[in-house]
Amino acid sequence: MDKKIAHTQAGVKEDTSNFNDNSAHNQRLKILDWLFEKDSITTAQAREYLDVMSPAPRIMELRRAGYQIVTFWDNWTSEHGIKHRIGRYVLTQKQPVEAI
Repeated sequence: MDKKIAHTQAGVKEDTSNFNDNSAHNQRLKILDWLFEKDSITTAQAREYLDVMSPAPRIMELRRAGYQIVTFWDNWTSEHGIKHRIGRYVLTQKQPVEAI
């Protein structure tokens, strides 16, 4: 993760490695941290690793804040063998652009 980039639109937090609540604000920060490090996240990853059960609204809020995030569709099979179509969110620009 590039430490020079601030999460200015999502809010500033000194230590984002220890989120002590699951507020929408912290969910956005967790998703941004993941995206800055790995460039993309799926709905399943957001749920399993970040405790963000509905990532779509957080992604929408990040887009409104000026982050360039594109959605692609993946096929994913659950641990129970059920096939799902899930979103993969890809960060295309690490600095937010001014919201329109």
